Amino acid sequence: MNSTRQRAILTGAVATLILAGTALAANSGWTVVSSPNVTNANYLYGSAAISASSAWAVGYMYNRSIQSTLTERWNGTDWSVVPSPNPDTQGRCGAGYSGNALTGVSAASANDVWAVGSICGWEPQTLAEHWTGTKWAVVSTPNESGAQNSMLAGVAAVSSNDVWAVGNFQEGGGVYQWNTLIEHWDGTQWTIVNSPNVTGADRNILNAVAAVSSTDIWAVGYSETNITDVPLIEHYDGQSWSIVASVYPPPSAFNQLYAVAAISSDDVWAVGYENENSSGVYGGALTEHWDGTSWSLVDGPFLGSAINLFGIAAVSSDDVWAVGDASNGALGFDDHPITEHWDGTKWSSVSTPDPGQAAELLSATTANGTVWAIGAYSATAGITLANPMTLTLKR
Repeated sequence: MNSTRQRAILTGAVATLILAGTALAANSGWTVVSSPNVTNANYLYGSAAISASSAWAVGYMYNRSIQSTLTERWNGTDWSVVPSPNPDTQGRCGAGYSGNALTGVSAASANDVWAVGSICGWEPQTLAEHWTGTKWAVVSTPNESGAQNSMLAGVAAVSSNDVWAVGNFQEGGGVYQWNTLIEHWDGTQWTIVNSPNVTGADRNILNAVAAVSSTDIWAVGYSETNITDVPLIEHYDGQSWSIVASVYPPPSAFNQLYAVAAISSDDVWAVGYENENSSGVYGGALTEHWDGTSWSLVDGPFLGSAINLFGIAAVSSDDVWAVGDASNGALGFDDHPITEHWDGTKWSSVSTPDPGQAAELLSATTANGTVWAIGAYSATAGITLANPMTLTLKR
C-alpha cells in the first residue's frame, strides 16, 4: 500500500497521552485537545462536526492481534470513546489479519451519523455503521459480486435518506484490477451505484466524497496506468456519475487526491500529493480548484521534501483549511503535521502544534466556525508512526 488512507495495520507498545488544552504553537490559533487512547496503537482517520459542541472522529485501534473500530465523540468539553461494533474479527478474518477500520464519517444531524470503512484487513469487505443518538450499529452494505477485496473510504450525508459512500474493490481470481465503488443509502438500504473507471487503468481508487446538494456531488481519488498515478475526479449530477478531467504537473508520475470539500457549485477544493521534480524538489502538495467550469492547479507553500494533504474543510469561500504531513531531510524524514490556509487569494502555511517526534493529520472538519484537525502522533522519531496515539487539534 502507498501513502493513502488505505494504510497498513499498525502495531505498538507504550502509550503517551496528550495534555489537555496544551497550546504547542504560539499564536497559530491551533491548540492540542486531549483525546483518549484505548490501546497501544490508536489512529483517527475521519472527522465530522455538527456544531461547536458536537463532533465525531473515527479510526481504529490495534491490540493483541486484533484491529478494532474506534469512534470518539466531542461534547463541547471533552472527547470520549464511544463503543462501536466489530463484526467478524473472531471469525472470518483469520489469524494475523484480524481487524476492522473506520476511515470516513459524516453527519446528517446529531442523531444521524454514518461511519464507513472495511471489515478485516485481509480480503476486506465493506463496512458501514450508523449512530442514531444512543449507539452505533452495523448496517449491511453490498459488495461487488465475486470481488476479492472491497472497502469504503469516505462518506457524505446529504440528508437522512440520501447518503453516499465511495471506495474501491479488487476483481476476484487474483486479478490485479481495482475499480471504483460507490454506494447510496436511500433511507432503507445501501445499494451499489454504477461508477466509471478510467479506460486501461488497472487501479481506480476513490478516497473521499463531498456534496453541494443531492444533485451536485464530487468524489476524488486516483487511477493508475503503467505505474503512473493520475488524479481521478468523478461527479454526480442527480442522474449518473461521470469522470471530470483533472489536472496535475506534467513531469509528475505520482498524483493522488485524498480529500475534497464542496462549498458551492462553482467552488470546490481537492487536495493530495504529487511528485513533480523538474526543479530538484521532490514531492509537493497537490491542490486543485473547481470554478464551475474546470479544475485548475493552485500553488501552495513548500514545507519539506514530501508533502501530503489528507484533509480539507471549508468555513467559507475565503476561509479554507487543508491538513496533512510533511517530511524534512534535516529532521530525519520524520512526518510532522502541517496546516495550510486559503484566504480567498492564496494558500499559506500556518504554524501547527507537534506533540511528539512524528505526527500526521488525516482529516479536517468544521461547524459554526470551529475547525478540527485529527490524526495521530508518536513519541518516537521515524518515517512511520511507532505506537501511534490519537491527535486532535482545534481552532
